[in-house]
Amino acid sequence: MNRRIFGGMLLITLITIVLVSAALGAVFYGRFSDLAQSSIHTQTEVYRKSDSVSVMREIRELRPDDIRATLIASDGSVVYDNNADAANMENHLSREEVASAAEIGFGESRRISATLGKETFYYAVRLTDGYILRLSKTTQSIWGMFGKAFPAVICAAIAVFIIGYMLSGIVTRRIAAPFNDIDTDGKLTAPYNEFAPFIVTIEKQRNQLSEQLDALQRHSATIDAIIDNMNEGLVLVGGKGEVISINKSATSLLGAEHAAPGGNLLEIIRDMEILNGTRKALDGCRGETVKEYPGKTCRFIFSPVPGGEAIILILDITDKAAGEALRREFSANVSHELKTPLTSISGYAEMLCNGMIKDADRDVFAGKIKDEAARLISLIEDIMLISKLDEGKGSESFEDVNVFAAAESVAAALALKAAENNISVQVAGDSGASVKADYTLIYEMLYNLIDNAVKYNNSGGSVSVGVSASDGRVTVTVSDTGIGIPREAQDRVFERFYRADKSRSKKIDGTGLGLAIVKHIVMIHGGTVELQSREGLGTTITVTI
Repeated sequence: MNRRIFGGMLLITLITIVLVSAALGAVFYGRFSDLAQSSIHTQTEVYRKSDSVSVMREIRELRPDDIRATLIASDGSVVYDNNADAANMENHLSREEVASAAEIGFGESRRISATLGKETFYYAVRLTDGYILRLSKTTQSIWGMFGKAFPAVICAAIAVFIIGYMLSGIVTRRIAAPFNDIDTDGKLTAPYNEFAPFIVTIEKQRNQLSEQLDALQRHSATIDAIIDNMNEGLVLVGGKGEVISINKSATSLLGAEHAAPGGNLLEIIRDMEILNGTRKALDGCRGETVKEYPGKTCRFIFSPVPGGEAIILILDITDKAAGEALRREFSANVSHELKTPLTSISGYAEMLCNGMIKDADRDVFAGKIKDEAARLISLIEDIMLISKLDEGKGSESFEDVNVFAAAESVAAALALKAAENNISVQVAGDSGASVKADYTLIYEMLYNLIDNAVKYNNSGGSVSVGVSASDGRVTVTVSDTGIGIPREAQDRVFERFYRADKSRSKKIDGTGLGLAIVKHIVMIHGGTVELQSREGLGTTITVTI
């Protein structure tokens, strides 16, 4: 802005100098010309009423460098000229001022010599005896005047230009100072009244921009917070393979904690399948793949983004993959477990139908069919229960449950079975131990724990059930003096259909789902289950809910 104001003022100064010089020159020249013409007119009119003889006496005294005097006969021939030889001069009757004087008594004209830069004023009058007197005065023409005055004019113009240059700088700084002093971070004020509407508009737009910027920053911060706290990994890749954005989950899942925006994707991922998927996404093709790593399984989803970029979404599907594997294993185990009793029932029934059984043995085989059917029903009931627990059902009917009373009820229900195996079952502890829970599930849990302690015990052994309450939690401890669990099998006994002692398990009724059901019931109630066992010395299972 300073440069434009300064340049404009200098240009105005130059134009002013030129115009003023030209105007003054024209005015002075016009005034000088008028004075010269008026002077020659006045001097010539003095001789109008004289004759040629008296005029001749007087004009001989005129100096040639002041006024040129010429006496011309009525036929146009030059009689006398104080500045030239009259005999050598041409006839002047054709001259404008001479012709006019011969006709009407007076005449005037002016002639400019462009080569000499001079202008001559002529005035002629007719004398009383018919002769014509012409006086003339030569002055500098306007161009001649300018030519002689040019050095002085140039010096004056330079002086004025220098003064104008200095004044332009001072005025420019003074004009621009209020603008330079405007506080753009504070409240804007108009440096001049003419700028008030402009400043009001800028202030309004600045407030709008500030509000919009704050909104964008809040929106951006929200998005960044959401992305950073996503469980899924997210990587935004540019068209040249540069990492534009990467969240914490992505760095964790990829094992690249050093990764940061600005680097290349090759620095954090070396898997060609993932790189090819990313390259296809950059070309506009969506895709996905599943990769297995030690201890985890991830699904990579590649999506193109308008503008030639791509997003890699990384999902940790370890639990899902494990669940699917568990379901497949469970389905296979269920099929196997159901096939065994069904095969037995089918075989016994076929033998009965074909008359291959003696009449005396029919009741025995009918009892076996009944036992296998009961086992099949029990297995199906356990499968249905564990499926129900898998779906998270059971927490809908929580109520105050006296766990001690439930344990006593289970012990009473298993008393006959325990007596048959010469096993003693004792329940001790806090008789008022209660907790918010589902009574049916608590009963099922206690039944499985105590039933296992009876089944896998030694003849003459014992089962101790302890119940205690503390800080709103109930702890149930079931200890037996049975066969115990090998150390290598202790981490797996809560798996479905897993049995530590397969040789003995074939001789003991059971579905292999008891402890798996216990684990699920404990999980539904937000509790924990712990196992301590030594092979041949017994097992203790502690449940806290």
